[in-house]
Amino acid sequence: MVQTLALNGSHDLALNSAGSLSMLTGAQAVAAACQTACLTQLGECVLQTGYGLPNFSLIWIGTPDYALWQSYLENILLNVQGVTGVQSIALTAANHVLTYRAFITTIYDQQPILVQGNING
Repeated sequence: MVQTLALNGSHDLALNSAGSLSMLTGAQAVAAACQTACLTQLGECVLQTGYGLPNFSLIWIGTPDYALWQSYLENILLNVQGVTGVQSIALTAANHVLTYRAFITTIYDQQPILVQGNING
């Protein structure tokens, strides 16, 4: 079973009412792992420098290549433990913010789960 620590809206570790770290399991853990993967910048991981999204080189420098960035996003999501597929990805760019909405399926349920976020320039 997929497990991960819960994060709050600021991407900090979340505590439960007893003051302990909150754990997520199953489909919730997969969705949270997808959110974390989408926040990872290419080259940010010391031991996996080829992992992450190339936000600067594909979105913020020169002419944006949204199609190529979307393919990186799909690949990142497909490599998260427990993800079985990416049904769709939609991108919206406005005012130096790229918003993504992706629907994924997991090993726990074929009902799509929404993974969404913003990349600020």
